[in-house]
Amino acid sequence: MSFEVTLKVRRYSKEKGSWWQEYKLKVDRFTTVVEALRRIKTEQDPTLSFRASCHMGVCGSCGMKINGKPKLACKTLIVNEGRKEITIEPMDNFPVIKDLIVDLDSVYRKMNKIIPRVTPPEEVIQGRAETRLKPEDQKELWSFAQCIICGLCYSACPVVETNKDFLGPAVLAMAYRFSADPRDTLGKKRLEIIDNPIIGIWNCRVAGSCSVVCPRNVDPSLAIQRLKEMSMK
Repeated sequence: MSFEVTLKVRRYSKEKGSWWQEYKLKVDRFTTVVEALRRIKTEQDPTLSFRASCHMGVCGSCGMKINGKPKLACKTLIVNEGRKEITIEPMDNFPVIKDLIVDLDSVYRKMNKIIPRVTPPEEVIQGRAETRLKPEDQKELWSFAQCIICGLCYSACPVVETNKDFLGPAVLAMAYRFSADPRDTLGKKRLEIIDNPIIGIWNCRVAGSCSVVCPRNVDPSLAIQRLKEMSMK
C-alpha cells in the first residue's frame, strides 16, 4: 500500500547559498530515504545532489541528517520515520559542497595522523618470524574494525562542533583498534599522538552520541575510554 510523503530537503550551492525545497512523492513501506532521493532526482529534479553507492549500509556514502538525526539514507525506511513530512539535511560539522554532499577530507587527514595500520616487528617484516592474532584478541578488535568512515559520529559529536582539530570518534576508535592489536609495535608512538591536549582523547566529554548513531555498532566512546586507560599505564 502506497502513501504520499513530503521530503523537505535543505539544499545548498555556492551561487545561491542555502534554502529549503519540498518534494512530494508516493512511497510504500519498503521505500528507503535514498530510494526516494533517487526517484526525485530521476523524475522531478535532476539538479538535486547527494552521495549513495552500495544501498546496503556498507560504503558509508549516504550519511545525512534525517529528521534532525545523523543516519544512513540507505538504511532508513521512510515508514519508520512516523510522519508524512521528512526533513533531510547535510551532516553537521562538515563543509557542504553541494546540497547533501559534505567534504570528509578532514576525517582522512586526521586518520593519517594516528598511523592507521599494523606495524609488526622488524623480524616479521623481514620474513624471519610471524605473529598471529589469537581468537580472543580478534574478538576484542573486530567491532572496532567495522568503521565505514561515514561521518555520522562526527556530525553527532558535540566536541567536534566546537573543536575542529579534535581527532574525533571514528579516528580514535581506529587508533584503539591498532594500538590494542598485539602484533603492532607503534602503540606507544600512537598513544603520544592521541594524548595531545588539543586534538586528543582528553577532549572527549563522553556524551556517547557517536556510539548511538553508528550504523555498524562500533562503540567509539568505549574505544576512547580504553585509550585513556592505556595512556595512563
